[in-house]
Amino acid sequence: MPNGTSAAVTEAARLDEIGFPEFTAKLITDTFDALVSANLRQTEAYIDLVQSVAKSLAQFIEDTHDEIGGEEILRFLAAVLPPDDPNSDDPTKVKVGNTLTNEDAAALNGALLLPAEAGVPGNNQVAAAEELDQNKFNAILDAVAKRVANNRYDLLKEMVKQGILRLVVETGLIETRLTFTTYGSTFYQKNTSDYHRDTYKRVSKGRTGGLISLFGSYSSSTYRTSVNVRTTKETHRDISGSRVQIFGMVQLNFKTDYLPLPT
Repeated sequence: MPNGTSAAVTEAARLDEIGFPEFTAKLITDTFDALVSANLRQTEAYIDLVQSVAKSLAQFIEDTHDEIGGEEILRFLAAVLPPDDPNSDDPTKVKVGNTLTNEDAAALNGALLLPAEAGVPGNNQVAAAEELDQNKFNAILDAVAKRVANNRYDLLKEMVKQGILRLVVETGLIETRLTFTTYGSTFYQKNTSDYHRDTYKRVSKGRTGGLISLFGSYSSSTYRTSVNVRTTKETHRDISGSRVQIFGMVQLNFKTDYLPLPT
């Protein structure tokens, strides 16, 4: 079995297996692909904008008013005709079963008014002082959607006049870094302990004479005990390994400018 140092050297010899050049090449390629894709998405957005404002107002409203969401319609109605009671659960008076007053109808028609070039019959004036059933309620919702579509068209036209905010890369830095570390160590430890103990014991006996013997008797003896204990603890540890860190960083500095678009 190789020791820790030789194992670490063996791992270091496998540096070519990491494929660091391939990693760097892919990082650069993916970065440039991302930049090109981002530029294409911006260009597509510009094209969509130009195509939208190239339509007539009537065509734009016809193409987009069905895409207006219920949240936008509700915000419009809540701003024009909020409920009389501020604590009401309804955000607007425009609700099936409610009755609009002359003032309500005038305020709503004023907000729904469209220019003549929108091509909407009656210039989008659909509100009246009456109780709202489902059909009348739906007619108001459709009129609000057309008004919001008109607002979008005006906004897009204004954006074209000002130019489009475009994100471009002015300078760039691509950095790759490889950190390869190997380490190895061998550890050996041996601990030995000895234990020795000697024990001495002396025993003496004596007694007086009895009926048979008129003389006393005495005896003694000595005992010795010896204990020897030897313990050994041995540890052998071999540590080796390697650590590889591939670090990739892309640093891009951005600036913005305005790209004039044809009107």
